[in-house]
Amino acid sequence: MPTGGPPLPSRLTILHTYRHLLRAGLIAIQYSVPARYAIRDKLRKSFRERPPISFNQTRIDNTLEFLRAAGERVGIEHQIVRNLCFVHYWQNNSRFRRFVSAQLGLTPATYQSYDETLRLLNQSAELDLV
Repeated sequence: MPTGGPPLPSRLTILHTYRHLLRAGLIAIQYSVPARYAIRDKLRKSFRERPPISFNQTRIDNTLEFLRAAGERVGIEHQIVRNLCFVHYWQNNSRFRRFVSAQLGLTPATYQSYDETLRLLNQSAELDLV
């Protein structure tokens, strides 16, 4: 039964999109460790949890351009990607989480503010940074 919405992307299209985003992300962070693992983990989680209906080619194209710009020059785009990887690493590294949170005064409200800022950036620039 046909639906009135846009057609769903094929598995191949989703796979190619994942690979393009991963490659652009790795170039943006210059293959540094642990940022490469943060990029990989964020993409994996996003592609596994989001339904194919949420696939938006415009947002993906804008995100690819953003990541390419981050890889070409060390500007605001590069700083944003680097900081996203930094926050992801410290949020998910359980070994140092308590120590860093205590030292920097990070609370759940801090991460809520971070998530809201990221949501507004994605909304205003039509990006899909996770």
